[in-house]
Amino acid sequence: MKAWQIFTHSVRQVFGNFNDALRISGLIYIVQMMIAVALGGMGISPGNTLEPTVGVAFGALFASLAFLIGSLWIAVSWHRFVLQAEGQHSLVPPFHGAKIGAYFVKSLQIGLIAAIVGFALASLIGTLVLSALGQTVFAGMLVIFLTLVPVLAIVNRFSAILPGIALGEKLTLTDGWRATAGDGVTMLQLAAIVAFCSLLLGLPLEALTPGSIPSLLAEVVLGWVQVMVGVSILTTLYGHYIEKRSLV
Repeated sequence: MKAWQIFTHSVRQVFGNFNDALRISGLIYIVQMMIAVALGGMGISPGNTLEPTVGVAFGALFASLAFLIGSLWIAVSWHRFVLQAEGQHSLVPPFHGAKIGAYFVKSLQIGLIAAIVGFALASLIGTLVLSALGQTVFAGMLVIFLTLVPVLAIVNRFSAILPGIALGEKLTLTDGWRATAGDGVTMLQLAAIVAFCSLLLGLPLEALTPGSIPSLLAEVVLGWVQVMVGVSILTTLYGHYIEKRSLV
């Protein structure tokens, strides 16, 4: 199955270059997590009702901004390493500001498309499933899965251009859509595999006490795996569908 080939190729891309993956993403990712943890309880002050609201809002905004910049930085650096063999010899990869900015703009456009499609699908699927199965936990999970898979498939088709943006190529959103034309079923299968594996990765966290050291460590490790494999899937899609590389 081609979808499975794409997925396993992306996983090998990360763990076959594990040391490089850590050098490119490790420090940035850890700083992201430290900021999130440090600002998680910001603004808590007994007897003050205004300060917690302002503090929490500021902390959430700053953490979100740090996460966004860090994620884009990692993605662009990883695409360039895999596709152009751009070396990485320090703990912090080069910051390609212009390419990161262009990557963000394209990602934002794709995100808006995903939000519109996701809302429409969730409304339709939710109405059908909940009317048939009632408001149960299973029905809710089924709605999420049935909505997530097609939305993720659409996102992957458009996002196939993003690694090219990281390389400085002039590509439009429709370039990714056209390049993956005819492989819609493969994209759906890939989305289902990713959604299922994400669910599996989340299961260990259910057995751990929320907020505990083991829980935080597991979140960091599993989160890193999801980020790197997700970025690698886009790299694989670009390499295969746009650069016409074989899946080996």
